[in-house]
Amino acid sequence: MRDKLIRDCLGKQVHIIVDRPIGYRHGDIVYPVNYGYIPGTVAGDGEEQDAYILGVSEPLQEFDGRIIGAVRRKNDVEDKLVAAPEGMEFHQAQIAEIVAFQEQYFDTTIDCLLRKSCGVLVYRDVDSVREYLLVLQSGGSWSIPKGHMEPGETETETALRELLEETGLNAEPDAGKRAVTEYPLSPVGRKQLVIFTGKAEGTLRLRDGEIKTSVWVTAEKLKDYLYPDTAAACERLI
Repeated sequence: MRDKLIRDCLGKQVHIIVDRPIGYRHGDIVYPVNYGYIPGTVAGDGEEQDAYILGVSEPLQEFDGRIIGAVRRKNDVEDKLVAAPEGMEFHQAQIAEIVAFQEQYFDTTIDCLLRKSCGVLVYRDVDSVREYLLVLQSGGSWSIPKGHMEPGETETETALRELLEETGLNAEPDAGKRAVTEYPLSPVGRKQLVIFTGKAEGTLRLRDGEIKTSVWVTAEKLKDYLYPDTAAACERLI
């Protein structure tokens, strides 16, 4: 299953037959989550589809819940779905970390309903005027330096890593300065962005191929560049 099939699966209610419950041993692998298959045609191709079950701590025989993601194995058509109890959410880094016991042997990407990014609204003071750094992404939109959270990272670690990778700058996050905003990515999926502030340190060096250019603006100008929800979150921090 690929692309449209995966998108069509996200958010669906499913019934899973568990054939590898928590504690199941396969060679050197001991399953920390329940794993099974979805009978029927959830993928639209008539094939039974394997699925991880997250958010349950005891071994199961069967499970009813919602598809929250998919583990896509590159160069392999055997993608795996990810399910969780209704109302429970996991973002891409959490999913990747939980399923690593088996997926570490494959080159994978994660598709999911909730995608989480973190970034830093860095600033500098020029003649007593505070200016904030914005970057123009390759897709043509302005943003703060930010990026997707990776397995094992804290929010701050993600934000500072992305700041350094995209701009060459470092920063010490301001204590108590954290804002969260969310916006839809699809009819069922959404993006969560966590924003910190900090004073810029180092020399600006933009990442080739991903960042087109940058600009330093005053707080009043943020709304002229950023999407409304992101601008509002930044203004709350300031």
